[in-house]
Amino acid sequence: MINPRDELLHEYKKHSDWIETFSVNLVDRKNKIYGFADINYTFYNAKTEFNWALIVNDSIFTYRNTVDFDGNLTHKTLTDKKFKYRIASPPDNFELGLKNEFLAANFLVHGVHPVYVFPVSGEETRESSSGRGVDLWERYEQRCRITGNIAIAKGPKKGYSKKIECTGHRKHSWGRRHLESMSCYSWLSIQFRDMAMDCTYMEIDNVPYSHGYISRRMGNIPIVSVELELLSFNRDSKTLVSSEFSYKDAQDDRDLIVSKKLYSVDMPVLHQKKNRYLRLRSFSDFTIIGTNKKGIGMEEHYISLDRLNQME
Repeated sequence: MINPRDELLHEYKKHSDWIETFSVNLVDRKNKIYGFADINYTFYNAKTEFNWALIVNDSIFTYRNTVDFDGNLTHKTLTDKKFKYRIASPPDNFELGLKNEFLAANFLVHGVHPVYVFPVSGEETRESSSGRGVDLWERYEQRCRITGNIAIAKGPKKGYSKKIECTGHRKHSWGRRHLESMSCYSWLSIQFRDMAMDCTYMEIDNVPYSHGYISRRMGNIPIVSVELELLSFNRDSKTLVSSEFSYKDAQDDRDLIVSKKLYSVDMPVLHQKKNRYLRLRSFSDFTIIGTNKKGIGMEEHYISLDRLNQME
């Protein structure tokens, strides 16, 4: 369980890498619709970034806008008029509206599995015996069911409309992100028929940290360690081909997850890191090798070129 107050914005520090984020992603293999929607609050400069992408039958629609933050931490509707996220009755019901000049989409986001709250202490999640640790940002996640409709009003697919019902995922996080000392960060959000899975791996000051969980209707099982085995990019080093991560859960089960990219979306990188880091999200097929269990989901990777070259 989480405190209902934690569904809203939190007291913050005006530090350059203190960020609060609300994020939703969805995967609808049947209708070939995939998407994500993020709201990022950067409190040091009092800005709010709205960012979404929807892939509809191989066409990508995107939106990004930054507005001033008004300082109010009690809003239940977060919006810039074209992106609307309403915290209706958490943890069960949320509303998401997305619009640009080509497309309008309206979704209901229903929480269907128990919320999982991540540990924040680096001592608890660190995969290292170096004796050093950092406090990670606070975060919780939940498997969801997404219902709603998409309508295209302009462009080559003008007139297209579709009602959807599919699986999805929501995440809310806040705190320092350690961007200056982070050489890589990977997040896998995977949907299987009967469960969801999260794997997160990062390196801060060359120390690896990892965590995750397996979610079923009856409850969640923590993943106690994740290891990055491989990230494979195409020749231009900008498009993901596949990834491999090994993991161990709290019941001591171990396995390997392999992904194969379906669609890839470039993500923004801080200006001072633009030529030294890659950041992207991919909607991918996933396979747990030991059980041959297959799923679909989204993966995000943020990695320095130096760190990527070490894997070659």
